Amino acid sequence: MMNFLKVRYLGFCAVVVLLSLSSCSNKDSVVVRVKITNNADSKIYIDKLNYANSQVIDSSEISKGENLIRFKVKSVFEPTFLVIRVPEHGAITLLCEPNEKMNLIVNTDKYYDYTVLDSKGSQKTKELAAKLSDSKKKLYDLKVKFNLAKEEGLKSLIEQEYNATIDSQRAYNSKFIWANTMSRASVMAVYQKFDDEFYVFDRSEDIVLFKAVASSLRAIYPNSDYTKGMLVDIKRMEEIVRSAKLKNMISTSVSSIPDITLSNPKGDVIKLSSFKGKVILLNFWASWDQSSMMDIRELIETYSQFKNKGFEIYQVSLDTNRDDWVNAIESAGLPGVNVCELNPNGSLDARIYNVSQLPSNYLIDKNFTIVGKNLFGEALKKKIREIL
Repeated sequence: MMNFLKVRYLGFCAVVVLLSLSSCSNKDSVVVRVKITNNADSKIYIDKLNYANSQVIDSSEISKGENLIRFKVKSVFEPTFLVIRVPEHGAITLLCEPNEKMNLIVNTDKYYDYTVLDSKGSQKTKELAAKLSDSKKKLYDLKVKFNLAKEEGLKSLIEQEYNATIDSQRAYNSKFIWANTMSRASVMAVYQKFDDEFYVFDRSEDIVLFKAVASSLRAIYPNSDYTKGMLVDIKRMEEIVRSAKLKNMISTSVSSIPDITLSNPKGDVIKLSSFKGKVILLNFWASWDQSSMMDIRELIETYSQFKNKGFEIYQVSLDTNRDDWVNAIESAGLPGVNVCELNPNGSLDARIYNVSQLPSNYLIDKNFTIVGKNLFGEALKKKIREIL
């Protein structure tokens, strides 16, 4: 596992115990009414969380017993993270829309068992937080059991349950993100942590989730610090993954190139590795991408020129609709081998090969070694001639 998310330690300051989202109209202030039952005299704060820092907006003294506090936050022009915190007990994070008037009911004896009203989005993020809290408790209990276990067989079973708990949390968050990509609540889901060093999404293939969230943010709030911060994070992640993959390709044997096993339109399963011994162009494309379709015109000529000399094209489509994929193959006369995952959640193989643009290709020599990436037109033909 590559914990590449450590580079974002200063990003998204709102990685706290609980996070919630709310929605309303298009004004420029937020009102948070807090009914809090406290077990001693104390102080309550409301903070604003930006992407990389936080600032105290207001505070109020609270006494033992029931307190009614009204906070008003001005100049709120987009979904904004706010934190209600009592230092002795913890912090509850809200994500409020402009002009929202929400109500929060809290008892400091059960601080995280709070009630939020007039905020549908807050219910979503409260559920996210509750799921993570349950997973963290289960992981802690499993660690204790593992440390007390004497038999290796029992330790192995505990370890399996530990990993299954992590996978369950990852699956839950992933499903939530894909179902709520237009909701700022998805920011919480993508940045959640099991602890200070262990993110829920800490693997290279998780970049696709960050891109989905960032893409939605950019479409609605292109100038938001969250949008800009996430785009910087994604760029760093891609650089780390790209560097690691390049080092791996250079230092390991040719068999380390990830194989691809997919079906063609007839249903025949065809492996990329089955063409080892030929020069292969591994090409990622999609019928809905205009640049891909323009590139195919050149590939038809390239394939015709080299196909009888030991050259093959392995075309991986990122289409999710079979009819669109097959129609594009037939209408454009796509050369070579054509395969597709037809995965509504996106191509896993494209993620493995770190595809960040379309079209995208890898040139593989007869020894099954990658010798070029994203070569087009005459540059591609020249390289093919060199290695045939």
